[in-house]
Amino acid sequence: MPAALVTGVSRRAGIAAGVARTLAREGWDIAATGWRRYDETEPWGSEPEEAGEIVEELRALGVRAEFQEDDLADADAPARALDAAEAAVGPLTALVCVHAHSETGGLLETDAGQLDRHFAVNARATALLMAQFARRFRGEHGSGRIVNFSSGLPLSGELAYAASKGAVEWITVSAAVELGPRGITVNAIDPGPTDTGWMSTELFEAVEQATPLGRPGRTEEAAELVAFLCSERGGWITGQILRSDGGFSWVRAPRRGRELI
Repeated sequence: MPAALVTGVSRRAGIAAGVARTLAREGWDIAATGWRRYDETEPWGSEPEEAGEIVEELRALGVRAEFQEDDLADADAPARALDAAEAAVGPLTALVCVHAHSETGGLLETDAGQLDRHFAVNARATALLMAQFARRFRGEHGSGRIVNFSSGLPLSGELAYAASKGAVEWITVSAAVELGPRGITVNAIDPGPTDTGWMSTELFEAVEQATPLGRPGRTEEAAELVAFLCSERGGWITGQILRSDGGFSWVRAPRRGRELI
């Protein structure tokens, strides 16, 4: 069976959990990482049993699955994550980086610590995970897959998040050129505003009005795109930033923070 490491898996409603489920249904063994202490600081909170429930759900689909908790703000965490993943499910064919750190704060409110936290988790950890994956990849030439998660238009009131996600896009494009000769494709997905339980009623309605398709994205839609990119059918796609956002990126709105769009 092919095996994938999926980061950011800690909430059953999250995109990362959706990615893990979709890949598992297609026969992928799944190694997952997450950091529940971050979720505890966010409005959606964290349920201690969720990670275990996700693993059991994946195993029920007939694949191997393990979860490791680690803080990707630690520069040594990417190497630990790859070590644990290979120990759990064997050599990896795919890396899917869904993890993210997000705090509100515009230019005038953002300080060095906030910038450092965002770049450490969103950009640095992604780059280090990719490097670890590429160094260890021994699969058939052309079968390696890396899929990162980006964001859309600049987010008003979330400067550090937007800047770090912009870095992810350039890391993706640069790595695609370097890793192509190693038989690894590298792409990023901007899933647009996706309903994973964090939207207030007001924000949900604002997204409905701002999106040409009249609704937020669904976790399974982002997950299906990941599955396509990780399949043989996605083997000719690399170095791309895919805006799978219901047309949202074409809508110019005054704010795109957590409160208003």
